[in-house]
Amino acid sequence: MKKEYSVMSNTGSASNTEFPEQDPATTGTGTATAGPGRGLTSARTAWIVAAPAVVAAVVFGALWATDDSSEQLQALQSRLDVEAEAEAVASEYALSVSEVDFRDLEGWRAALTDGVSEQLTPKLEGAVDVVSPWLTQMEYTADARLLAAEASHTDGDTYVVQVFVDMVSKSKQTPDGVAATATYTVTMDRASDWTIVDVGGVGTGLPGTGDAPTETGGR
Repeated sequence: MKKEYSVMSNTGSASNTEFPEQDPATTGTGTATAGPGRGLTSARTAWIVAAPAVVAAVVFGALWATDDSSEQLQALQSRLDVEAEAEAVASEYALSVSEVDFRDLEGWRAALTDGVSEQLTPKLEGAVDVVSPWLTQMEYTADARLLAAEASHTDGDTYVVQVFVDMVSKSKQTPDGVAATATYTVTMDRASDWTIVDVGGVGTGLPGTGDAPTETGGR
């Protein structure tokens, strides 16, 4: 099929010239075919994206191919997982015992004895009995925020974790609040479902204990 178009000649008169109808697939309105430059750019981009994955695959492949490497990696991952679990248990305990409210001292007692061994329970309950009158008299409260926890020592199923807690305490003497960092040393027995067998730092900075945490300034 042909179409006729009127074209002005150099003499100014119009003449009819026939042009073949263009196939849209071969014109600019059709699908463009990628040129050599675009192909090289796409290939270069794909390589840049894939390169880190290739390097990682080669490294891990070499490790797994090495004698005993798989066992070493599994042992390392297992140790890290267990230490993370120990740190989580110790952090939860330290944070809960750092939250104190003179209006709910029985709740604090429950937090102190939750998850601890039968041998340790009487010691912690005795600490509550000693400081409770002071807490009530001074209208003591404390809010806490976990800062960090680190498994500092392991011996078989015994794990020792250092926990650092940011505390803000208030009382009649310090109504605006005093900020301090409390450090807890929590010793746990993994074999008995992470039972807490010893804890140091409980009562730090509480009235009547004679201990004081590291002050970090008021708030």
